[in-house]
Amino acid sequence: MTTESLFFQQVQPKAGTPGVAQDAPAGTQQQQSPPGGSLIMFLPILILLPFFFLMSRRQKKEQAERSKLKKGDRVVSNSGLVGELLEMDDRLAKVKIAPGTTVTMLTSSINAFGSTPETAPAAPKAEVKDAKPAADKK
Repeated sequence: MTTESLFFQQVQPKAGTPGVAQDAPAGTQQQQSPPGGSLIMFLPILILLPFFFLMSRRQKKEQAERSKLKKGDRVVSNSGLVGELLEMDDRLAKVKIAPGTTVTMLTSSINAFGSTPETAPAAPKAEVKDAKPAADKK
């Protein structure tokens, strides 16, 4: 049983009724799709492509920093736990968060805590000295 047979009347609308699609004569062609249809289809991919590129660069940088970690370094997890790195392999890391308390975390969830002397920017002391007399003049 089809849905057409459920209607009480199967009367076709008269030709020329407003809002009713008319069948095209046999000799005419139907409208073609507008140009650029494929571009619109790929537009979301073109918009998201730079975001994926930037995410992959960030992940590579974090992975490089994580590979430089060694035993005894202070680390912080994504959840905010700070501790001392005891051992680390490709997947898991053991971190001492308190005396006698060791936790096992995913290696991907830890980062170096604070900055090391090589990566810390030098504080410009001349600007600090210049700022104090300017505050005293007011």
